[in-house]
Amino acid sequence: MRFESLRSNEDFITRKFEKSDYSMCLYYFCTVCNEEDIFKKLIPAFYNSDSAAAYELYVRSFPSWALAASDADAIPKLLSGSVAVMLNEQLFLVEIKNYITRAVDISTEENVLQGPKDGLSENLDTSINLIRNRYRSEALRAESHHAGNKSNTKLVMMFDEQLIDKADLAAFKLKVAKVQVDIVQSAGQLQKNLIQNKLNLFPLFLTTERPDRVVRSLSEGKIILLLEGSSWALIGPVTFFDFFKSMDDPVQMPIIGQFLVSIRYIALLITLVLPALYISIISYSPDLLKVQFALLVAGSRMSVPFPSYIELIFMLIMTEFLIEASIRLPKTISPTATTVGGLILGQAATQAGLVADVMIIVISAVAISNFVVPVNAMHQAIRIIRYPLILFASFLGTIGVVVGLLALVAYLCSLKSLGRPYFKLL
Repeated sequence: MRFESLRSNEDFITRKFEKSDYSMCLYYFCTVCNEEDIFKKLIPAFYNSDSAAAYELYVRSFPSWALAASDADAIPKLLSGSVAVMLNEQLFLVEIKNYITRAVDISTEENVLQGPKDGLSENLDTSINLIRNRYRSEALRAESHHAGNKSNTKLVMMFDEQLIDKADLAAFKLKVAKVQVDIVQSAGQLQKNLIQNKLNLFPLFLTTERPDRVVRSLSEGKIILLLEGSSWALIGPVTFFDFFKSMDDPVQMPIIGQFLVSIRYIALLITLVLPALYISIISYSPDLLKVQFALLVAGSRMSVPFPSYIELIFMLIMTEFLIEASIRLPKTISPTATTVGGLILGQAATQAGLVADVMIIVISAVAISNFVVPVNAMHQAIRIIRYPLILFASFLGTIGVVVGLLALVAYLCSLKSLGRPYFKLL
């Protein structure tokens, strides 16, 4: 009996159809196949065919059909939405998938003021349709791959054959082939498995849900990896500076676009350096400040019983709690709860004398600047990098900040994305 290992599944269907001179058996999962199409396309044609050979020609006319050598070869296809047709002791596979997905929706995580609003879909065909409608080049290629030993998730690698660097393409394919995990469900999870150094903090691939960003990356000779079941795409190779570009930049007038990019790099410096610089100046080099400002800071810290680094780390951790709460809480109460919580926390801490008034200003500037970075994966990395810089500043003062920044630049220069320098300026 065929497919004995699958018969215990309630949704596995076996149906036999007979005529006077030949018969046919269908095997499929009703939960992943479109039964309406099966009843319309496969069964009526069987009764209307004059012979088994005529019906076999009909089955071979489907755009996605295959001939399975054994049951073991057919099972992965059955689990992916194909119907097994047993005819003349031959096992044909016809894809009649019923893939339930949402319609094309707006991009929710990468907001822009101008430009397209639609985002990629969990359905690969829909995502590829959005990309091809924007990038109508005969050089555009789409190659199919799979990842996940149990999920067998379909991946589609897209690139412009005329612009792509063959070494980059070979490196990307090799990394995808080396992914050995049971389940792959998201682009972020796939990115984590593509990066060999598990201690790496910075994203070496750019994740996006915007078709227009994908198209711009294709025009720059980059590789796009789409994942079945995920509305996010992976882009590589990338540089550190790609994470500070927004899809609003090309739309703006050149001077305005450059100004907005400059604002992001200023925000990067503030969110990265300001906490460590505050500690180094307050604790080690107050003479760098004007007398009036130094006295103002000293006066605000008179009631604070902790050193400046403990005060700063305490407030940063509270800010991290607020950020996580805003993500995890239901959307209906998240803005109100986190805003009220932040205001109460800041006011109560200053009134109780646990933190200085200047510290609240520093923490607010750091939190706001962190979210100016347009790509989520990058500002998550920046949130982590702040803490080693704070430790350097706590032990070595201003020199520690300089040493920490030099170490960070050296670390970024050592990273590579698909063999390309990660910290390359151009």
